[in-house]
Amino acid sequence: MFNRGILIVLVLGLAIALTGCTVHPPGEREERNAALAAAKRFEDRPLLSLPADPTPDDLVHYALFANADLEQHYWQWRSAIEQIPQDGTQTATLNVALGTTLVKGRTDLRGTTLTLANDPMTDIKLPGKLDAVARQSLENARASGLRFRKAQFDLRNKVLVAYYDYALNAELIRLEQANQSLLQTTATVTEARNRAGAAGQQDVLKASNEVDLSKNEIANMQSQLPSQRAGINALLGRTADAPLPVPNKLPDPRPLAQDDGQLLSLATERNPELAALAAEIRGKNDGLGLARLQYFPEFNLSLSTDLGGIAQSLLGQTTVPLLRHEALDAAVAQAEANLRATQAMRRQTANDLGAQLVLDLSVLRDADRQLDLFGHTILPRARQAVTIARAAYETGHATLLELLDSQRTLISIQR
Repeated sequence: MFNRGILIVLVLGLAIALTGCTVHPPGEREERNAALAAAKRFEDRPLLSLPADPTPDDLVHYALFANADLEQHYWQWRSAIEQIPQDGTQTATLNVALGTTLVKGRTDLRGTTLTLANDPMTDIKLPGKLDAVARQSLENARASGLRFRKAQFDLRNKVLVAYYDYALNAELIRLEQANQSLLQTTATVTEARNRAGAAGQQDVLKASNEVDLSKNEIANMQSQLPSQRAGINALLGRTADAPLPVPNKLPDPRPLAQDDGQLLSLATERNPELAALAAEIRGKNDGLGLARLQYFPEFNLSLSTDLGGIAQSLLGQTTVPLLRHEALDAAVAQAEANLRATQAMRRQTANDLGAQLVLDLSVLRDADRQLDLFGHTILPRARQAVTIARAAYETGHATLLELLDSQRTLISIQR
């Protein structure tokens, strides 16, 4: 009974060591919960609908739920999370062998042996190795989650840029249609003046050409609307010909509340790509530690007993990497090189981000300056000039062509 009790304990211990050892590093549960919470946006996708006249924010909200490229980034994140328990689990498998000895065509329990062992082709790994590789997989999953967040920002940017181009094209069409109406009036007046002998034939031809060129410009811009609409629909995960009304005005500018220094600081602190690279650096550090742990041996276990409970044997083997020191040295050097490469990449990415932000802010501030100049100085003057020209025309101090010319100048400035 004593031998059988020991046998039972050893069998259970071997089975647990081979089949029940999985490392779950701190933070895995939180990462998994965050991914499951993000999954709801794709589960609610069939309930999505756009208003009849969607705003840019409506389009962004719809795209964040329906865009297939964003969903691909999400499932890559989930896939990276599921790699953690795989890497944190013993790869060794439990082999069970039953053998018997036949004597004169008979056998008994003392001649029958039961052997439990791990597959010798897959050694039992030390817990420290499992912990290191599981932590590395967790950091890779975190990086994948941060890149999913970056993909959300990129998608928002693409939708807004596409919508603003769509709205801008529509506004330019309206302005050119107003210009074409003035040109048509100019051509009519020129023809009348030609019949009265006050204008030459070349003036009539010039005015007719300007009308036709304006019509051609309108047709050219209108031909771009379907492709622009198709581009927006693609970002929204809709068919290319899905209806999307042409904006009836340009979106209002959105002022920035922060100054340049605050924006630069926030961008450095919250940029998801920099955070993803930081996670990868932590993962590379774990990878370097794992490479160093490969110098430590791994082992195999084998337990056998006859079913009579008389004789038991326990065999332990270790695999010492004595002849692999050059390969292990190279693996450590490679892991360190990969770590340094990622660190350098993060530094350069931060520098590039800072330079791009400075450029973007310069463009933005210059655009604000121009908006202020045109909105508060040039356009009011142009409108005043039209008002004065209309009053002069009504009192007979200016011609209709002069009034039309001032109105076309206003349109040009608005453009």
